[in-house]
Amino acid sequence: MKKRKWAVGVDVGGTNIKCGLVDAQGRVVRSLVLPTKRFGRPAAFVEGIGRAVQQLAASAGLSVAHLSGIGIGVPGLVDARRGVVHILTNVPGWHEVPLAHRLRARLHRPVFVDNDVNLVALGEWRWGAGRGATSLVCLTLGTGVGGGLVFHGALYRGASGAAGEIGHTVLDPEGPRCACGARGCLEAHVGTAAIVRMARQAGVAHRGRLTPEWLAWMARRGDRRARAVWRQLGRRLGRGLAGIVNLLNPDRVVIGGGVANAWALFAPSLRRAIRADAMEIPGRAVRVFRAQLGDQAGVIGAAVLVWNATGGRR
Repeated sequence: MKKRKWAVGVDVGGTNIKCGLVDAQGRVVRSLVLPTKRFGRPAAFVEGIGRAVQQLAASAGLSVAHLSGIGIGVPGLVDARRGVVHILTNVPGWHEVPLAHRLRARLHRPVFVDNDVNLVALGEWRWGAGRGATSLVCLTLGTGVGGGLVFHGALYRGASGAAGEIGHTVLDPEGPRCACGARGCLEAHVGTAAIVRMARQAGVAHRGRLTPEWLAWMARRGDRRARAVWRQLGRRLGRGLAGIVNLLNPDRVVIGGGVANAWALFAPSLRRAIRADAMEIPGRAVRVFRAQLGDQAGVIGAAVLVWNATGGRR
């Protein structure tokens, strides 16, 4: 295989760690999946990722020296400048871990670390639904609501690296309790638990465990109550995004995550709510799309992180 600009992207999830060798066109040409539980401790993670990087490079006829670097997205609080993981969400044993330094010492290549949703945003901006956007707001909808911001090709991380927590903007201070401890956050209105709650309140008939996937299946079969729940979700999400649109005036909003699999069921009401609630000028400028890169977005975004930092140097 011809040697060109390559990077390895790593996307750390609650269940699995996805690793991919990414080429200069944003294609994941080799991939590995590791169980998060097995490699949950920092020392085991560094060793496991080190071996995975070597294996991915070798499978493509490369050596680690041919890589521009390694990018890692983690679901937690990160000091991206220093490559330090403050906290890894739902994984014990991670506190102020200098991950970039440790993995760099293991592989002797540049290593960069950031929040996982930031890297989804970066991947979608470069090779997905955000391609060509000057300013991009990215949301991932699932159990939680993550956010990432890309302005003029660079991530906006804020003063302490915590920017983009769109899921914890408060819509209703008297609303349902959020996992963060506050009341009425966007996440508490449109996350998985909120969707299930809306379905139960609407009297959607079901057997066994009620999930967004099942609710989407019911809606596609024409169930009136299930379809109404998805329209309600779109309205709630649109109201929340209208404030973000007024604040940031982005030209693109991209929505991904597992709940976005029901995109056709809630996108029309989402777009109508943004047009109704946002101010006319920013509301008219913004375009809203479903994410395009699927479950590879974090891996691809991690590669973009490397190339943005290194200029694609080998």
